[in-house]
Amino acid sequence: MDKLSENRASAYLAFHYGDIKEEINKLSTRKNFAGILQAIVNHINILLTNGQAEKIGVRIKIIGCLYKRGNEYVQYLVENLFVRSFTGMKRRCTAEQWAYVYQTIPKNLKNIYQLQTKNNLTQNINL
Repeated sequence: MDKLSENRASAYLAFHYGDIKEEINKLSTRKNFAGILQAIVNHINILLTNGQAEKIGVRIKIIGCLYKRGNEYVQYLVENLFVRSFTGMKRRCTAEQWAYVYQTIPKNLKNIYQLQTKNNLTQNINL
């Protein structure tokens, strides 16, 4: 099976993120996949602010599927834009919200997040 390119990944995300479909399509026409992921992070943060943690889990699972099916560049951006946003998300959540959101994170993204967190702790200790 062919891996999803940024173009196909953009169409996949537009289909699954109906609330921000127009923004995703606009960024897609500009070939701005990083901008699309940032728009999704912003959307998830709005859901969090509005107390809609149950919707966040579904949104994160979509990105987990995209990560599995994406090409190297798509995976790289998911790791470095989307997964890194979990740290800020954790800060904005209550303990109960974060526990719920964390349990909904797909294993592949959770492994990346744990590795990033471990690497950040190691770097901070070495400073």
